[in-house]
Amino acid sequence: MGLPLEGVRVIELAQIYAGPYCGLQLVHFGAEVIKVEPPGEGEFLRMRPPATRGANANFLMLNPGKRSIALNLKKSRGRELLMQLLENTDVLVENYAAGALERLRLGYDELAPRFPRLIYASCKGYGSDSRWAQLGAMDFTVQAAAGIIDMTGYADRPGVRATAALIDTSTGMHLVAGILAKLIERGRTGRGGRVEVAMLDACIPAVNGMILAAMEGRTLPRLGNRHPAACPSNTYLAADGQILIYCLTEDHWRRLAPLMGRADLLTDPRYRDHLSRYAIIDEVDGIVGGWAAHRTREDLVETLIAHGIPCAPVRPIAEVAADPELGRRGLVREGEFDGQPIKVLGSAIKLSGVDADEGPTRVSQLGQETAEVLSRLGIGEGELESLRRDGVIA
Repeated sequence: MGLPLEGVRVIELAQIYAGPYCGLQLVHFGAEVIKVEPPGEGEFLRMRPPATRGANANFLMLNPGKRSIALNLKKSRGRELLMQLLENTDVLVENYAAGALERLRLGYDELAPRFPRLIYASCKGYGSDSRWAQLGAMDFTVQAAAGIIDMTGYADRPGVRATAALIDTSTGMHLVAGILAKLIERGRTGRGGRVEVAMLDACIPAVNGMILAAMEGRTLPRLGNRHPAACPSNTYLAADGQILIYCLTEDHWRRLAPLMGRADLLTDPRYRDHLSRYAIIDEVDGIVGGWAAHRTREDLVETLIAHGIPCAPVRPIAEVAADPELGRRGLVREGEFDGQPIKVLGSAIKLSGVDADEGPTRVSQLGQETAEVLSRLGIGEGELESLRRDGVIA
């Protein structure tokens, strides 16, 4: 069985995380992704220290299965070659700084008339019509702009950022969704078009509850690991670690109280519902914490699962990294770069008929497929040598 995007060709003009993550998902779906990088050190992340295996480990994770060509787009001949490649390209993915490609005459307005079937997919920090359109953006900075940093942490101290690249990956997947929608539309109309995803925009659905509260004039304090509308819901110390217990519904509470040996609380009016318990939240957390403290994390998880109460172990990242499920579900896979074993990302999206063990594993060296890709344009070895001398390719 073939993959859904077999036969779809993508040019990736992207760097660091969100754009390359989009390209990686398209590779997993079967598209041919040609990654265009500047000669020298390639895109920003490729050689960013530490690069102990000849490239940055994050770069290696994000770029298996892509063909790499080293093409100098600041030279007119480099842009001409890109234009030739675009003649038979379905999707262009880019996430360079606002105005960067426009200055090279590679913006959507320049390319759309020449390539009416091309889907031009851009992800930026902020919308092209935003007052912040020219503001540089990274995952951490957009966390600040989206209010996420202000929401996190505890009431008595400044907010903190999440070190996970949640916004980059979310933005990349939003861009994938837009590309797939445009491919379907193009199948009906024969015409491509533009897809734009702003990192800030991708955050808004995730913080919609807090935004609504602010619109209604309500102030929600930083709650640490508590929940604004459920009690008890917090992280608790176990005998050998921590566990998060989340009583979303009253039924969860009615199951938890007897488990703790406190069935009496079910008839106490101070504990009758979430709002009442929230008024004495420290007392409630003390009861739950006291019960959890004498049990192992594993015992707690098994007990709570058996009684249908939402929970999760609070796992150190080293424990997550050692979890055999990462390999079994194909989320982190064995790969190869320059003859060395590396780790690469699989896809969290599971498709029927596609084995989780299948998929891209090899990461190309910078410009490794330049000659192969340009040969499709009829460029032979003699011209390749001339292009190398002129600094157009590497």
